[in-house]
Amino acid sequence: MRKIDILPPRSTVLSPPAYAGLSWHDEKFFVAIVNRRGEMTEASVVTSGKKVRQEVTRFLRAYTKQHHVKVVALGICGGDEKRNAKLATRLWLKYDIVAHLFPAEKPGKKEAATAAQAVAKRYHDGSIARVSLTHTRQVIPSYLTNLDEYAAVTSPRDFSGLMERTRRYREKHIKMVFFSSTPSGGGVALMRHAMMRLYRLLGVDVSWYVMSPDTAVFDVTKRKFHNVLQGVAARNVILNSSDKKIYEDWVAKNARAFRRVYRDADVVVIDDPQPSGMIPFIKQANPQVKIIYRSHIQVRADLINRQGLPQEKTWSFLKKNIYQADIFVSHPIKAFVPKDLPKGKVVLMPAATDPLDGLNKELSPQHLRYYQRLFNQILAENGQSPLRLSRPYIIQVARFDPSKGIPDVVEAYRRFRKEFDDTHHSLRETPQLVIIGNGAIDDPQGSMILDEILLLLEMDRYKHLASDIKVARVPHVDQLLNALLRGSSVALQLSRREGFEVKVTESLAKGVPVVAYRTGGIPLQIQHEKNGFLVTTGDTKKVAQYLFDLFTDKKLYEKMSRAAAQTKHPEYWTVVNATKWLFLATELFLYGKVSGAYRRSK
Repeated sequence: MRKIDILPPRSTVLSPPAYAGLSWHDEKFFVAIVNRRGEMTEASVVTSGKKVRQEVTRFLRAYTKQHHVKVVALGICGGDEKRNAKLATRLWLKYDIVAHLFPAEKPGKKEAATAAQAVAKRYHDGSIARVSLTHTRQVIPSYLTNLDEYAAVTSPRDFSGLMERTRRYREKHIKMVFFSSTPSGGGVALMRHAMMRLYRLLGVDVSWYVMSPDTAVFDVTKRKFHNVLQGVAARNVILNSSDKKIYEDWVAKNARAFRRVYRDADVVVIDDPQPSGMIPFIKQANPQVKIIYRSHIQVRADLINRQGLPQEKTWSFLKKNIYQADIFVSHPIKAFVPKDLPKGKVVLMPAATDPLDGLNKELSPQHLRYYQRLFNQILAENGQSPLRLSRPYIIQVARFDPSKGIPDVVEAYRRFRKEFDDTHHSLRETPQLVIIGNGAIDDPQGSMILDEILLLLEMDRYKHLASDIKVARVPHVDQLLNALLRGSSVALQLSRREGFEVKVTESLAKGVPVVAYRTGGIPLQIQHEKNGFLVTTGDTKKVAQYLFDLFTDKKLYEKMSRAAAQTKHPEYWTVVNATKWLFLATELFLYGKVSGAYRRSK
């Protein structure tokens, strides 16, 4: 079994959050720290200008140790842009502190205190950052790291390709705008945050806007768009005229609000069905604009053309707008593409994750312990016993969604435990099960699915295992998911319908073998019997057998874990993904089209 480089927490008490402000110039800097009670600590230090970064981090380390707190974020003002960026990068990658860069001010205690208070207001419930939105609902991503760090984790060929595409895009003065339904929750938002952070470093004119939230609308888009198109809704869930009016009124409202944004754009990207209704408004206001529709879900193309089915009714309503787009971007599975869509419009592109964000960056043993304690605090708040970190565990990370196969996860674990327990292993060797996911404002079903899983664990079939199954809807703290994935022995992804699911990529990159259903884009990421196992959808008996093999055959496990860590798919990471979007935008701007025919974007 893989040796996990995580130590059990020395304490079950979670270090409370604190927020810092830094003001500096030349040889002097001022630091202010606000704790959760709003109490302020201030200090000023005189040092050599060349050693400011070292002195700041030394001060923060000492404060953290002395006061037993976790510094979550730090606001920086003063100094110069280049050195601030280097300090921010160091704080994020080495000390797990998010830096917020403020306009330069004269150095002083007052400025440091103001920065600390401003940062504290950006967080709620401890480590959870509020997404930064302008009054026009543009998403402003946090600064995490610099271009040098991306170059260090990317092949020279791929990084050179990014810089060349950036040069061409910038010299043509192209403006690209993305529209999505929500700024947080789910893979689309994660991809957009990562991509916008990189684009800001590159200095290209790309922006991202999100629709105004509406519970009634999101109920329609989730149940009658998303679930129906994926084929996971009941057959009596049918889009009706009332649903259409709710949706169309919301679209018209957003189209008016965003008119100035898309009127000045050269290329507009529509993420999934929710904002697709804006396409006619965009075309009318800006006839020269090029529109890309990006489909992130598994569309049941085999059902949408069958007369009378819910899929046909939903797609007929949506496609009159979607088909006005110049390009249709799909995950690289032809079965996801509607058959009546002109082949020349189709471009294939996988989803991506970011090597330097909170989901994937390296975490020190200290920070791993912090997020373990955070998870056990969440479990305690929900009336569950703690995850025993001295024991191995299996994990599935996914939204609480009907497509994610969570009941299958529980059943596969039951079957596995029966066989494993029959072989008389010790309790210390017996794996637990962790089922976690974030929520999203455009996913009103999440709480209902979570409640259904908790009720499932009360059934006679599962209640004897319930204390070893940890189920939680966790806050949007990426490092928490990162830590739990890193600590796991095996990851499951038993989605019955799936677009791509980058959690598979993220698990493999951490050396965690994955057992998954052969669904959607998942088989593109797993090499069967090398870095994981692929199973026919619904075959929980086979899933259980593979789990048993991994937990009882040490050589098999170590071989698969090494293969998982060595799995390299450059297309599935931010740099190549961002390069592809710049390519698409430039081609559309210059030539009015992109050669599609089911080819992958360059």
